[in-house]
Amino acid sequence: MADKKSKVLVVGSTGKLGRELVMASCAASHPTFALVRDLSILSSPSPSNSEKSLLLQSFLSHGVQLLQGSFDDYGSLVEAVKQVDVVICAVPSKNALEQMPLIRAIKEAGCIKRFIPSEFGADPTKVQILGMDYDFYEKKARIRQFIESEGIPHTYISCNFLMRYLLPSLVQPGLDSPPRDEVKIFGDGNTPAIFVKDCDVAKFTLCTIDDPRTLNKTLYLRPPGNICSMNQLVEMWEYKIRKKLKTIHISEEQLLKDINETPYPNNMELVFIYSGFIKGDNTYFDIDSSGVDATHLYPDVKYATISQYLDTLV
Repeated sequence: MADKKSKVLVVGSTGKLGRELVMASCAASHPTFALVRDLSILSSPSPSNSEKSLLLQSFLSHGVQLLQGSFDDYGSLVEAVKQVDVVICAVPSKNALEQMPLIRAIKEAGCIKRFIPSEFGADPTKVQILGMDYDFYEKKARIRQFIESEGIPHTYISCNFLMRYLLPSLVQPGLDSPPRDEVKIFGDGNTPAIFVKDCDVAKFTLCTIDDPRTLNKTLYLRPPGNICSMNQLVEMWEYKIRKKLKTIHISEEQLLKDINETPYPNNMELVFIYSGFIKGDNTYFDIDSSGVDATHLYPDVKYATISQYLDTLV
C-alpha cells in the first residue's frame, strides 16, 4: 500500500510565493491547509480585499482547507499545527522574526515532521554582505538558530533570486522593463547569479517534504539554464531583440558609493545586485554535506529557464 501523503500547512498562503506553494501541494496530492488571518472576507468581501477573497475561493475549489489564525494569536497557531504533518512558511522576508511564535507552536504541538521556514533566497550563512544589508540575512540566520536549538526537523530552501525580482528590468535599478538602448553592467559582468520562478521554487519545495535525503539540510536551487552572469544576460537579451545595446560599466567602487549615498530602503536593490553580481553570493561556494542540489535530487522537475522568461518580456 502506498504511503499516505503528508498533510501540509502553508503559512503566508496568500502571498505571491505562498499561493504557488498551496497549488504545488495540491498538485502533488497532499492534503493541504492554508492559514488565513480573517476568514470573514469569504462571506463579506470589501473592495480592498476582493482579490484575496477570490484567491481563497480558488483554494477551496481545489480542496484546500482554510484555517483561521495569525502570529498574534498563539492558540490559533497551535491548533492549526496540530492538524498537519508539515509546515511551510512563506511570510515576507522583512517579517522573518515573526516566525518565532510559529516555531514555539510547532515545538508545543510535537507532531511536525518537517518545518520549512521562510527563507527562499540566498543562504544567510553564506552571504558576504553582512553589515550592509540592514540585518536582512541576520534575521533569517536567527530563525535557523532558533529552529535548531528547539530540535525541530527542518529543510531550508535556498533559491537565490526569484525571477520576478531584478530580472524583469534586466537588473537595471529604477526600470520596470528591460532596456532597449543602453544597459548598465555591474563590475566586470562575469559573476553569475541564479534566478528561479516562484512556481518552480514551490515544485522543488514540495518534493522535499517526504524525502529523508533533505531532512535537516539546505536544498540549493541551481538549475542549469538559470545560472547567468550580467554579460550573458545582456547577450541573451540582445539576441532576442536583435539589437546591440550601449553598455555602461559600473565599477564595484561606484556601486558601493551609490549604495552608501542612497537612503534605506531604496538602496536595497543595489545591495542585492552587489551581493549577487559582484560578491557572487549565489554561486561562489560548493555545496557541502549540509546541503543538497535540487536538480540532482529531482531531475524530472520541469522549470522555466532565464531564456524562456526573457521571451515573455520581448
